[in-house]
Amino acid sequence: MVVHVRSAQSEAYFSADAPAEGPVVLFFHIQKTAGTALRRVIRENLPPSDLELGADLRDLRYEPEELLRWHREWYEELDGERRARLSCVMSHYAGYLLPALDRPVEALVVVREPVDRVLSFYWEKRRNALRRKEPGTGFNLMEKVYETPSRGRPPQAWPQFFNWQSRCLLSVFHDISALPASPGPPPDADLWRGRLRELVEGTFFVGVQDRFDRYVELVGRRLGWQQTQAARKGVNKDRPPLEESSPELRELIADRNWLDVELYELCREVQLRREADSGL
Repeated sequence: MVVHVRSAQSEAYFSADAPAEGPVVLFFHIQKTAGTALRRVIRENLPPSDLELGADLRDLRYEPEELLRWHREWYEELDGERRARLSCVMSHYAGYLLPALDRPVEALVVVREPVDRVLSFYWEKRRNALRRKEPGTGFNLMEKVYETPSRGRPPQAWPQFFNWQSRCLLSVFHDISALPASPGPPPDADLWRGRLRELVEGTFFVGVQDRFDRYVELVGRRLGWQQTQAARKGVNKDRPPLEESSPELRELIADRNWLDVELYELCREVQLRREADSGL
């Protein structure tokens, strides 16, 4: 299926002629994790389907309770025939549909090495902020995020710099308001680790971006896809390579994203085990 959809848009697909066969394919597209490429592959493997583009939910992206409410109400408004034909949901917020679904589901998610993901997000924000600005204009977002103590509610983009991937997964099923944006593991770190492990091993079929092609192969075998040729992943040409950033900056980001570091390592371990079991 060839469609042109921006990555910020939500996609829901309904089997065209009959109830959908198999589980609902749900892709929870965390920003800056090659999700646009995976969405292309998923579309290519869908049966004939009707596409419904969802509402723009960007204003809710840091409001888990509102996202859960929106997805619950959206699903409740589908009649029985539409629920039976629902075959696939993909978006930055698709995970919030999981608690509402009353059908089997294959929940896919890709995570990225967290220092690389944070820098990718930062450089995209920088490029957008300095567009059409005078050459030499300063941009000190990274310094503000990591050096300024936050009082009360931080600016909206800041959670992206503090264990964002873990926050996305956890917030579907848990209240993350007590997960601090602070250096290193907090006293209740084992609680968050345990919750993430349960999600990785029991809810989501996880993959890692740096083994993206292999992940697509694993998903293809699992779902019986005919097309597993991974699309080219987008690259910000203005961003310097990861190895050109200072060791101090990389260490700083890793410290503030300690749970994402552990999440990435866990997901990579799980994917490598599945590759070995599948003979890849």
